Amino acid sequence: MALTLLVGFSLTANNELEASKSPYQSGYDHGAGDASDDCSDGCDWYILEPEKGFEFHTQEFIDGYIDGFCDNSPPGRGSDADEATFNCP
Repeated sequence: MALTLLVGFSLTANNELEASKSPYQSGYDHGAGDASDDCSDGCDWYILEPEKGFEFHTQEFIDGYIDGFCDNSPPGRGSDADEATFNCP
């Protein structure tokens, strides 16, 4: 029973940590994750999912997303999709 409680606590602790991320950090993490997709079989990016584009996020999230994406991509990569248009310097 103690093991079950410990596992339950760990899951709760992780959920609380996730909820405590700033919009910038959340955007950065999504952008960094999307940058790892080479789009060889179509882009499966978070930001291209329905109701996940830039218009559904704060400027702080968008800034984090672009920084995370560009920090993990070669210069000149970006997106020309209607949901999210940007270019990495």
